[in-house]
Amino acid sequence: MLFLNQPSAHRRIAQLTSALSLLALPTISLFGQNPLSVSKPEKDSSVEAQLESFTIDPRLEIKLFADETMGISNPICFRWDAHGRLWVLCTWAYPQLKPGEPPNDKILILEDTNADGHADKIITYADGLNMPTGFALGHGGAYIGNSRDLIHVRDTDDDDRADAREIIFTGFGTGDTHQNINSFAWSPGGELYFSQGLHCFSRVQTPWGIRRLDEHGSWRLRPLRRQLHAHRRTSGGGNPWGFAFGDWGEPFIKSNDNTISELLPGLVSTEYISGGYWGGAMQIGGTKIKSMIIEIVDSPHMPDDFQGDFIIAGYFARNVARLRPSVDGAGHKLETLEPILTSSHNAFRPVDASIGPDGSLYIADWFNPIIGHYQASFRHPDRDKDHGRIWRITAKGRPLAKVPQLAKMNASQLAEQLAAPRRWTRQQAKLRLMDLPKADATAATQKWIDGLKPSDPDLEHKLYEAIGVFESHEVINRRLLDRLLDAKDYRARAYATRVAGRWHDRLDDPLAILGRRARDEHIRVRLEAVVAASDVRQPKSILVAAHAGANDSDRFVKFAFNQTVHALANHWRPALLSGDLTFANTDHLQAVLKVYGGNDVAGVVRQQIDNPKLPVKQRQALFALLAQTGNTTDAQLILKSANTLPDVLDALSGSVQKRNLQPPPNAEKQLFAATRNRNGLVRAKAIQLAGLWKINSFKDYIVTEATDQNEPANVRLAATEALAQLGGDKAIESLDRLAVLTEPASVRAAAISGLAKLDLPKAAKHSAELLTKVNEIELGSILAAILKRNEGADALAGALNQTKVSPDRAKLIRRWLNAAGRSDNRLIAAVDRALGQQVAMPTYSPELVATLAREALERGDVVNGRKVFQLPLASCTACHSVDGIKGATTTVKGPNLTAVAAGLPLDLLVESVLWPDRQIKEGYEATTVVTKDGQVFSGFLHNVDKNELSIRDLTTDKIITVQTRNIQQHTKGGTVMPPGLTATLTHTELLDLIKYLSTLKTTGQPK
Repeated sequence: MLFLNQPSAHRRIAQLTSALSLLALPTISLFGQNPLSVSKPEKDSSVEAQLESFTIDPRLEIKLFADETMGISNPICFRWDAHGRLWVLCTWAYPQLKPGEPPNDKILILEDTNADGHADKIITYADGLNMPTGFALGHGGAYIGNSRDLIHVRDTDDDDRADAREIIFTGFGTGDTHQNINSFAWSPGGELYFSQGLHCFSRVQTPWGIRRLDEHGSWRLRPLRRQLHAHRRTSGGGNPWGFAFGDWGEPFIKSNDNTISELLPGLVSTEYISGGYWGGAMQIGGTKIKSMIIEIVDSPHMPDDFQGDFIIAGYFARNVARLRPSVDGAGHKLETLEPILTSSHNAFRPVDASIGPDGSLYIADWFNPIIGHYQASFRHPDRDKDHGRIWRITAKGRPLAKVPQLAKMNASQLAEQLAAPRRWTRQQAKLRLMDLPKADATAATQKWIDGLKPSDPDLEHKLYEAIGVFESHEVINRRLLDRLLDAKDYRARAYATRVAGRWHDRLDDPLAILGRRARDEHIRVRLEAVVAASDVRQPKSILVAAHAGANDSDRFVKFAFNQTVHALANHWRPALLSGDLTFANTDHLQAVLKVYGGNDVAGVVRQQIDNPKLPVKQRQALFALLAQTGNTTDAQLILKSANTLPDVLDALSGSVQKRNLQPPPNAEKQLFAATRNRNGLVRAKAIQLAGLWKINSFKDYIVTEATDQNEPANVRLAATEALAQLGGDKAIESLDRLAVLTEPASVRAAAISGLAKLDLPKAAKHSAELLTKVNEIELGSILAAILKRNEGADALAGALNQTKVSPDRAKLIRRWLNAAGRSDNRLIAAVDRALGQQVAMPTYSPELVATLAREALERGDVVNGRKVFQLPLASCTACHSVDGIKGATTTVKGPNLTAVAAGLPLDLLVESVLWPDRQIKEGYEATTVVTKDGQVFSGFLHNVDKNELSIRDLTTDKIITVQTRNIQQHTKGGTVMPPGLTATLTHTELLDLIKYLSTLKTTGQPK
């Protein structure tokens, strides 16, 4: 279960971590390494050896609960039943069945019959499973993710062995076996959540139509209605693996890299994703490196300071991590604490964690020196198919929790357990009530509710637990819903708002309910209202969403609002255009159209502008919106009425660039007044527009503005950029005069950029001269200006070869090129020539890799390697950090390399340092776009759709958006880590660097 999230990887060490994606390569047996993905088997795989390897919080102790001697092998996950038994899902087939071999993975039931802390009874509940990756107990059996199928198996004769099997749904993607549907978890209201990974493309036929989920995301099933919802990219990583719900139903999701995300804002069913390719906008924290599963501590047996903390299974770091949540606006944030358990044993792979019925913490240990299947052959002989362990962590000196006999309770007794102080008891009681006949469960729950005292300080939480019983049976309890909607505790109101969204098709007034909560004083309730409104597929639902989230700056609300606008677009847009939908609040209309407008809504904006009662500020905002959505006629109106408003002129410029908006017939006349406005910002925006529209009659004026040193810097900058748009000999002559050291840095860089478009040799000559004189900060702007032109690198290389460049200056240039991920051979050669270094890179061979690896282990010096890592010319810290070593920049960051040796065998680490193109993680290839006007943009793909493509620029860390109609060439592939970064190192320094990197595993870093 491997996937590495690399937020901004590039240059030489970037692919050290990203090499995780490579297909099976041989592991060199000489390595004495302990890399976490492909390790050599321990000589001693005994329980005693593992116990010896553990370092645990001194207040805790760990003992074995069950192991392979009972038939446990490679446990993936486990779940508890009301009897207090532990159900464990094991696979012998992963990562791939042998040809002709029948699938026979199993669910086993473990029981500790004498309560001594060790399982002593085992039953095979289900077998014949095909690489299942998740299950949940419910409705008299188990829901299982069985490759492409979601199945439900039951025991019909009470012998604890499944004898009935039903395929609930089929068509789930199976593009990668560790990304199949997984992590099954029940919500407080009886919804079954599960997820799928990056390479899964699902098409599932349901009674409600075909449900589609491309790539990674989460599923939500309401079993009794067979209602399935898909939510794209909800985890902030390529392989989501783990759900958890807070005390009031707050949903969280764990990716299988290091991140944890707020799930609620993503529970909007739409193909549109505003959080980028990886969907990471809702991240709230995480572990240092890859991990999985979330368990929230609620146990009187555990230490007091553990209560409410998140427990994470650190399968990659071989630890059990701990994080502490706190409220952050409408969502949460996490503080990373010290792990409660770490291990030095190669095979320790915690993959699940759960508080048990006795209050202890149980850990599923996959037990394998090899994980995943990108790093080693499917048939690698070191894959362990024989071992698997369940560990039990207890607190010293604290009594175990009393185990309730839930399996023996009737409906009334179970309803009373909804008030139990422990989460485990309440959850199990609700699951038992869900399994009981609807009439019995709901009647008993209602009777319990009727007996609650109004003065009970926990009344509202008890009502919250109770409504989940009605939800699980799809029984509408309006009176209970109203009580919670009007609760004093905002968390009760928030959850009730979610329920109202779920029940909307069976309520008489769902939008009225949600409308009131959209005005709630608490931001969490308003967030729930936005998400709930997205489920009510009616035109007026957008009014609710807009009232709750239109002008809220909270990142969780903003994300949910953007998603909801798109999710409801097929309903509100036609109604708006036909006049059947009216926004009473113009601000709300503006917010909606800003998120999802389109040219066809311009008429609605025109009508609003014509309203004589409209406040001035709103009218100005509508003009800006009309500039974004309107046509050439609208541009004429805008220039006539709002040509002194910088925001409006800026919006017009955006439309010219994005939509190729043409100038109105009187554009020259209307812009003339704006270009002479006393407000410099107005003049700057008007000049920019004149340049984009190529109004040549302004050229002389623009030349004057660009060269007048008494003009404000923003006006001169706009004029310089406009000259590049207008072109011609006069523009070239003016830009030639501006591309000199005496001009301000911004004007100088803009002049270089403009010359690069109009006269590349002149731009290259000026650039080469300036690079020898400007300071280190300005040097980057000069390089960026010329290198964004197609063939700019070659032109600059030629100019540098004709310019005297000092070695120190060449070092600065090389450092910038390294950090920018530039691998232009001629340019790098020219810079290296100035450095006095022309060192050829060695040719790859497996023998050379083995030699370097052996020498690094035998002769490498870790302490000196750390120093090499920090050398400016090596550029490691230009993009990467290690705990204790800060990166050299704050704007561009590659992956934290604190645990690089935890993910790479040493042979792959050597390859990644010397030949980065051999190891490229999918999703982190370089993306390069050449536009029709000769601009070049390179970086990491951020997002792409039919209209535009966005790239995260490696030098600025900013998102650059290019309209697809303007793209001449789009290439994807190759590393962004320049080759030859180690060419400046001596052989000894190279060995030291490799040795140092091989020690980075998360803890005990060399100083």
